[in-house]
Amino acid sequence: MLAYTLGLILFLGALTILAVASGWGLPYFLITQGLDWLRFNPWESIIMAGALLLLGLLLFIRPRTSNDNSFRTSLKGGDVRISQDALQEIITRSAKGLPGVLQVGSSLRQREAGLEIIVFCQFEQGVIIPQISEEILKKVKEDVELYTGIIVAEVKVLVRRLEKVRPVRVR
Repeated sequence: MLAYTLGLILFLGALTILAVASGWGLPYFLITQGLDWLRFNPWESIIMAGALLLLGLLLFIRPRTSNDNSFRTSLKGGDVRISQDALQEIITRSAKGLPGVLQVGSSLRQREAGLEIIVFCQFEQGVIIPQISEEILKKVKEDVELYTGIIVAEVKVLVRRLEKVRPVRVR
């Protein structure tokens, strides 16, 4: 929200400078009137400056939320955080270990019931899609829960495309 507000202020400032530079007198007139008002009303100016200073300090020192894209699992001694990249690597290795799977990508979402995993796959042509998809569902869920301790609520498979297997040429 702060970024949008700051962006709007910068945008309006740039438009004002552009208007003054192009010879339009109204923005210049309004700015000088505002500065004169601030000079001739010191108490109101001090109150406005104090409020803006306080707001700036609060925004500057407020606690920042972390956007580290990691997932937490609890142990007896504390918590362990596992990065999204590490989880995606586990998912990729689990799915690629099955026959007929060529490429794998994944998307992760934290839900109340556990982790929701969407696996994007490319299969070899000729594989039985429902069968290999069911194997991926089971394998990914088992491996993520085994290696990380994170509860997996749901695994979904999206087959993006099928690839023809190219025979290897021997010279």
